[in-house]
Amino acid sequence: MTRRIVLSVLLALPFAGGLAEARQIPPVSLEISGEATPELLADFRQALRRMEDRLEKSENQVEADRVTGQVDLGQFWRVEQDIDYTVNRTSPRQRLNIIYPFEGEPPYRTIVYFHDGDWQSGNRTAAADAVAYQAIYQGYALVNVGYRLADEALWPGQLHDAKAAIRFLRANGEQYQLDTEHLVAWGRGSGGHIAQMLGATNNNPAAEDPGMGYAEASSAVQGVVSWNGASDITNLPEQTRDAADALTGYLAYMSELALEASPVAQVSEDFPPILLVHDTGNRAVPFEQSARMAIRVNAATGEPRATLRLVVSGEQTAQGLDHPDVMFPSLDFVDALLYPLDGNPHRSSFFPGIQTVDDTGQQ
Repeated sequence: MTRRIVLSVLLALPFAGGLAEARQIPPVSLEISGEATPELLADFRQALRRMEDRLEKSENQVEADRVTGQVDLGQFWRVEQDIDYTVNRTSPRQRLNIIYPFEGEPPYRTIVYFHDGDWQSGNRTAAADAVAYQAIYQGYALVNVGYRLADEALWPGQLHDAKAAIRFLRANGEQYQLDTEHLVAWGRGSGGHIAQMLGATNNNPAAEDPGMGYAEASSAVQGVVSWNGASDITNLPEQTRDAADALTGYLAYMSELALEASPVAQVSEDFPPILLVHDTGNRAVPFEQSARMAIRVNAATGEPRATLRLVVSGEQTAQGLDHPDVMFPSLDFVDALLYPLDGNPHRSSFFPGIQTVDDTGQQ
């Protein structure tokens, strides 16, 4: 069940790094899937406040990992693995995999994916991110990027890794049969935060580390999909603050310094179109973060570039984002960016399950 409403709002929600100035901004498109309450449809701001109250009263328990194990890359017809994307790699995590689509001809339209893990865990083949691999059945090459975790590098090391990976792809797109003129960054959880930061720092040379290689290539992305991504690490719930502290190396909560790692405080007029998908049952990163990010993007760009899609769930409906009703519109958004003229000719209703193996290698 999906309902769609478009909100024309006054910028009345505060965001870190600036004052919320009451002025008319472009509409935020809000799509709600699931059993949405009438209150949420009728008054979004009141629903945000109620959700904040509910979260404050709930137990301080970090969201458990959704799945253990790894994606079985052997199920795909062509995979390029463990590609170094920097000229001075210091970690085995600074590599990427390319999974090629079953349909279409090269050069392939490309999604660049960043894994989840609270900046402290996860990897390029983690089963927790398996749903992203369904994109290869819809004509897309999926580039799965690894990045240094918080125990290897503090922020902005993760952003430097992500930008180096984008530059590498642009410099070597022909070799790998990828269309890199337009790239969409997609991430979940901490990967969603990194994808947002890529968009927020488009065309910002201060956010680059050119010494990592391919400095002549652009690291700009032409679209962002963020699933449950944090947009303000200075304002996370108590249960998630340790992860933010590990990322920055200091107490990030309510810290002005930590705004450098908060996409909502970095948005500029160069921010590309973004789809923010958020599970309202997510306790680690409340969905208000994506709501405020959407409003901030449209305010800064003066255009309705942000779409907010809430997946309404709770303790009894915890399927969250791993559902076709979430994947379909996410790919629709990517189609509009990477196939803007005639649409994606490879889209179908075929979304097979992604095979995974556990830590012992068993399927």
